[in-house]
Amino acid sequence: MIFLIYPALMMMISGSVFTESRILDTDNCTIEKKDGGIKIELCAQREVIGVRGEDVILPCQFNHSYLNILEDLRLLLSKDKRTKGTPSKQNVVYNSSSNEPREDFKERIEPVGNVSSGDGTVRISHLRMEDQGWYPCRFEWTKTNGKKDGFTVREEKETNLQVDVRPKILNISSEFVNSSNTWKLFCEAEGKPEPNITWWNPQGLLLNASQMLVDKMYPNKTQNIKSRLIITNDLLEGKYKCLVQNKHGADHKFVYFKQNAQKVSWTVVLWSTLLCLVLLVLLTLGFFISKKKYKNQGTSPLQNPKEEGEVTYVTLNEIKVDSRATKSENHVHSSHDFEEENCVYAVVQK
Repeated sequence: MIFLIYPALMMMISGSVFTESRILDTDNCTIEKKDGGIKIELCAQREVIGVRGEDVILPCQFNHSYLNILEDLRLLLSKDKRTKGTPSKQNVVYNSSSNEPREDFKERIEPVGNVSSGDGTVRISHLRMEDQGWYPCRFEWTKTNGKKDGFTVREEKETNLQVDVRPKILNISSEFVNSSNTWKLFCEAEGKPEPNITWWNPQGLLLNASQMLVDKMYPNKTQNIKSRLIITNDLLEGKYKCLVQNKHGADHKFVYFKQNAQKVSWTVVLWSTLLCLVLLVLLTLGFFISKKKYKNQGTSPLQNPKEEGEVTYVTLNEIKVDSRATKSENHVHSSHDFEEENCVYAVVQK
């Protein structure tokens, strides 16, 4: 039986099995020989890079000289902290025997291979930045005598998971600098590894711009980059493109630049304000002149002297002429004037 298993072990050591999967090689394997010619081998990929929000595969391959007679073979995958023996429960993110992942990995981690045959490869989905860290894998089993045994990858041969971020533009804007009659175009983006930002004019030509790293204190986290492009009015009008790139992809957005747009706008506002002030002064001055003029005439500037007031007709009956009146008065109020119905109408204006 040992003779039959030995060629398979040699095939794994030579890398032919891992070449097919493209993820493992013999340098990643922890190999131990025990008494009786028992050979135990545990291989894990030393470094795995995933992308935030996407899925990643963590390979772990186990082989044993008596693999086909091992009972209750199970996988324990822990995170960050190593122990020489069985890892503590709080460090185990996945246990194949219970199939219950740790709370922060629930519904995000699952086996890909057949654990009972020594394939402990798992998939982590919807990667988060906090998933970064060291993942030592361990296989445990029950021997024929009923005793439990296990085997863990040696230190520095665990899987180191790095979580990168595809580049994404967070904000793009423009600002007019009146003192220098120039425009500033800003483009802020995130990514990991640190993305590179370039600017392109409407003709598709590359422009020179400054670039600044925002979060210098956290190189292992998402990198925020801010780029500034200064342009003057002698440059082309049109759409300027901000392009951000890293090894995981690219993103781009446009900002529109128009010559003198800001300057013309301020000119219109200034002249409109001055015109309103002039009109207000003229109206105020005209009001006071009109008020003074009508005050001298004894009328209000708000009253129309030509406007007819309310008219009341009063009938005066039996008006007698004073015998002592003068001739001019008798002429005005002669008896002839009152012959018709002995009345006269007086008009009173209110």
